[in-house]
Amino acid sequence: MAARNVNLTDRLAAFVDEQVRNGRHQNASEVVREALRRYEAALAAERDAMGMVRAALRKAIHRSETGADIRPELLETALAEMAEASPAGPGA
Repeated sequence: MAARNVNLTDRLAAFVDEQVRNGRHQNASEVVREALRRYEAALAAERDAMGMVRAALRKAIHRSETGADIRPELLETALAEMAEASPAGPGA
């Protein structure tokens, strides 16, 4: 496991200390590793969401008469259809 030294703001240092003090984590390294795992998952979710928006935009463009006339309702319909088709279901 690679060792790293990081500088934290006073607020973040207090947060880390509190997580250890209340027993949620055994030490500061566990807090930081969990935070990084959550950040990594959030970035992946953001990337997936942006992919969905891009795909919906392409679908809306395809459905528009001119290919350049993207009406909001076409994009909303495409996004709703994609959300319904998602394995996680709508609102996921």
